[in-house]
Amino acid sequence: MSKIVTFGEILLRLSPPSHLRLTQATSFDLYYGCAEANVAASLAKFGFPVKFITSVPANELGESALSMLRSFGVEPVAKIQGKRLGIYYFEQGASERPGKVVYDREDSSFSMLRKGMIDWEKAFEGADWFHWSGITPSLSLELAELCEEALEIASKMGLTISADLNYRPTLWNYGKKANEIMPNLIKYCDLLLGGINESEIVLGISKQENESVESVFSNWMKAFPKLKTIVTTKRLRANASSNGVSAEFYNGKEFLKSKEYNISHIIDRIGAGDAFMAGIIYGLINWPNDHQSALEFAVAATCLKHSISGDINLSTAEEIKALMSGHGGGRVSR
Repeated sequence: MSKIVTFGEILLRLSPPSHLRLTQATSFDLYYGCAEANVAASLAKFGFPVKFITSVPANELGESALSMLRSFGVEPVAKIQGKRLGIYYFEQGASERPGKVVYDREDSSFSMLRKGMIDWEKAFEGADWFHWSGITPSLSLELAELCEEALEIASKMGLTISADLNYRPTLWNYGKKANEIMPNLIKYCDLLLGGINESEIVLGISKQENESVESVFSNWMKAFPKLKTIVTTKRLRANASSNGVSAEFYNGKEFLKSKEYNISHIIDRIGAGDAFMAGIIYGLINWPNDHQSALEFAVAATCLKHSISGDINLSTAEEIKALMSGHGGGRVSR
């Protein structure tokens, strides 16, 4: 069984109930999550041994976040420091009113991490796979340098490395643009999740108007020769309450498309991309020679996540495979 390590900041999420706006809120539903922790929890639920590297404060919120991870079977490895856990507020959208995120993560415990604070060789001992995302290097130059330190060691130790570009323009505010930082990190990656609209702004690779997805991804592989697989998700006919979802897969030889799912009633779209990321990792490990099945598992995982409150996909591998096989919809499982 492959052992997987992920790295990122775990956040406290506060959401007004019943689709209320933040300005109306008198109470909040509480969840914990973040891109890399969401991936870790999904993979642990699929049966993989998973470590999550992070930093939290020595208080009840820090311990609660770590306890949540342990409840999913994730082994948290946390630097205990600082005084606060990062927070984000998420206002659920409805129909044509989009959802909204407000971050409150400055001076968090995670923001205090620096190179040399984490024993990466020990963290990666016995591991086969390392996953990170573009959120961490967006937070500060110091965290970008820490990401590079982790990637250098993971690469030297022979781990497969995956990344989600996860471009968040509101986070890149420390004087560096994403395309000044990310290319130096993506060069270590074997698997990348991203969209073609991020080509120039994140990777610094120009894209022609109406250029095909396959052509753009081919250019990414030329720029980053270590890349073996690039995947992207597509939202179709989207508003905050419903959308179609599908995905595409490129391995340098084949360009594959998934089936499309129509999600008619979205419960929570946060973490859908992370559910896809966990799904594609699961698929590539379990079906290394059947990339279509790997892609279909991942898109079925992201479809099911839309039906689950909170950041983390609580679907099992068996439930996802059932949807892959056409057993979805309104039947009650008895």
